[in-house]
Amino acid sequence: MKPHTANSARIPHALAVRSASLGKASLGGALLGGAVLAALLLTLRPPGLHAHPGSLDEYGGHFNDKLGNYHYHRPLATMAKRKKEFLTWIDYRRTGEIRGKVAKLERADALWLRLEYRPAYQDLARVLTAGNRKSKEMWVKIYFQHVSPEASVNRGRKYNAWFRKKVVYELGRKLIGKDVVVQFRIVQDGKRMYGMVFKGGENINLWLVLNGWSYYLLTQGENPFGKEFIKAEQLARKQKAGLWSR
Repeated sequence: MKPHTANSARIPHALAVRSASLGKASLGGALLGGAVLAALLLTLRPPGLHAHPGSLDEYGGHFNDKLGNYHYHRPLATMAKRKKEFLTWIDYRRTGEIRGKVAKLERADALWLRLEYRPAYQDLARVLTAGNRKSKEMWVKIYFQHVSPEASVNRGRKYNAWFRKKVVYELGRKLIGKDVVVQFRIVQDGKRMYGMVFKGGENINLWLVLNGWSYYLLTQGENPFGKEFIKAEQLARKQKAGLWSR
């Protein structure tokens, strides 16, 4: 009996077709699986690894103009250590000391302070309300503690306006663009900062009382310089300075 050569020839051909089909299916499955895995990995990447349209600053972050805030992409490992040169917490989120440059005076009882180091500003700004900070400029608003030229005068609208404007002018001459140290406390309900401001060795809050630009307020807690403030107010009264001139 002759062998079935035709059938014998068809068997390898069928196997080859099947093998080819299986190979294509496996390759397609591998490609599809790879695409899914790549997409999944993209969604799992940390935010700092995504491509960024703008350049990063010296701190490894940038300010987002659309959202009005700042965020880090690649924060520097040395930031925490250097931050202490500009911001020192005594009681975290409540009291501390900051160093900066006086940027602006809008009213007689407060100043805008610019922190010269972004990480220090970011740490402090998170506990302040929007009206008491300016993220792009790295400014924080500080109200003078134990004094208030705004609340000290009450001699009619015209005189009050003149007096407050005069205090802003005198403070501006003394402080604008100057480096200061501020011992501060944060009031939790309003998220405001109240501080004792020092320029060099001079206490600016005490200077306000001594020159008759404010009463000494006894309602803002303990004051380690209380005796000096009392003497300063007595001297201002005696010399008829500022508030005591008439």
